Amino acid sequence: MSHDPIQSRLNSGVLEISLNRPTEGNKITEEMGAQLVALLGNLSSECKLVLLRSNGEDFCTGRQSPQFDRSKATAVQFREIVAEGPLRLYRALRECRAPIVGVLQGKVHGVGCAIAALCDLAVAADDASFLIPEMDAGIPPTLVMSALAGRVPYHTLTDMVYLREELSAADARRFGIISRVVPRGKLQNEGARIASKMAASSAATLATIKEYAIAVCAPSSASSASLAAALISNVLASTDR
Repeated sequence: MSHDPIQSRLNSGVLEISLNRPTEGNKITEEMGAQLVALLGNLSSECKLVLLRSNGEDFCTGRQSPQFDRSKATAVQFREIVAEGPLRLYRALRECRAPIVGVLQGKVHGVGCAIAALCDLAVAADDASFLIPEMDAGIPPTLVMSALAGRVPYHTLTDMVYLREELSAADARRFGIISRVVPRGKLQNEGARIASKMAASSAATLATIKEYAIAVCAPSSASSASLAAALISNVLASTDR
């Protein structure tokens, strides 16, 4: 079995992508983020949809913090090192021409929660938990918020950010973060069933539905992402933290 942190293969029109850092909770590193951006932005003409899942107990417990000398970093440096990578990933998830189906289990935290919300369809195990924990470290999670904005209700987002309390899979579905919930033992089969059913449609039809759904139901805003990056960078560079 490959030990690559991102595993991928094209299978009958479905690009299967797996996060593969199970012993680290599938935390997203800078390199993993860049690899995901490249995969999503350079789909084969044979690809109809993306099936995104992970190996291990947890889908994704967040982001691996980049290592650098924070004491001397300016707001501009914080923006490039801390903010730009996640925002590129979120943009790639939105702009990927093929719909993305997320298959989620265990902890879906921080960046993992953002990825789940940005999937075009997401199925979660009944034991999955959803959390935005950044405020525990005094970090305003504006980047994650930019991903969830427009996809979940305002008070759901502020509740998750300010209180840092886990949402169950059932509540995550009720608030629109995910599409459906199944027993843990049936999760992978359900993900495969969904992908197979969707792949029966043409790539053009699937891409058109994604484009329209995002434009009408969850329009993205470059200014919102830029504001998120500016705000978190200014806070991280501040001596008042």
